[in-house]
Amino acid sequence: MTTTKPSASTQRKRITDMRRVEESLVMLAPRWSAWTLLTLKETGPQRPIDIRKALPMPSAPVLSARLSSLTDAGLVDRRAVNGRLVTYGLSVRGRQVIPALDALAGWAQRHPLDGDEAPVAYAERIEEALLQLGGRHTAAVLWTLRERGQARVGDLHQAIAPQLSLPTMSLKLTTIAADGLIERMADDQRAPYRLSAIAADLAEPFALLSAWAAGRTPKGNVTHPVWNPAPAKTQPTQRSNGGNRATRPATVRATAAAPVPAAHNRAVPPALACQAKTAPWGAQLFSHAGPQQPAATAAGGRAR
Repeated sequence: MTTTKPSASTQRKRITDMRRVEESLVMLAPRWSAWTLLTLKETGPQRPIDIRKALPMPSAPVLSARLSSLTDAGLVDRRAVNGRLVTYGLSVRGRQVIPALDALAGWAQRHPLDGDEAPVAYAERIEEALLQLGGRHTAAVLWTLRERGQARVGDLHQAIAPQLSLPTMSLKLTTIAADGLIERMADDQRAPYRLSAIAADLAEPFALLSAWAAGRTPKGNVTHPVWNPAPAKTQPTQRSNGGNRATRPATVRATAAAPVPAAHNRAVPPALACQAKTAPWGAQLFSHAGPQQPAATAAGGRAR
């Protein structure tokens, strides 16, 4: 993908934008955070004991920690009735992040973690996406490759985390590549990296997260200068008709997405195609989740 070098002001805005999205992913990544938000979306304000009953496995201390962190982040409101009965419910910001979570669920459904195409619960799908994307510097790597098209290890190191050692950054890139998000452009350890087709499909989730992290309410098809540019208008054309010139109305042309290798375009079985933007409730939200792992605090990334 050929890009024009942005101005210093534009680059600063993009760096701020990238960091906001990365911080949002890290904040949402800990186990049970997304599940708790989806539960409160459907049930309304609930006591902690009732929230815990709606979730598969978290212990009372783990759920308490999640509610506390989500409250501190402004996603959940804590209310005490008569100083005794405490309930938790989604805040305005908590409700506004749901479209981004829905988009992450759709992305995870189209690109199952480790290629496992067995049916997975809706909330679990979101946590799988956050598991892949919530690691430190992961979003920054994807963002930089989306902008540049390709980059070598040294260039990514200097652009994203020069405070790290080069071997540490190289190991980080190897981990992201193992998750299927980036790939070498050739079978050579010195070859530059590029986005995989899986990561190139993150346009909608990242555009929605960007809008939400900036304090806007994501609605409809959100454009984004890096991930989902606005369609470009063609210049009006003029033609001669017996000396009278008529102006043809401008037409809208869709901006092409970053090119991805054809070998990585994977067909999605119809049974797993994302059918709705709104998370289903009840059994569909938590069913088909498979064996649950013991609840643990996660800072993002694949390890839990």
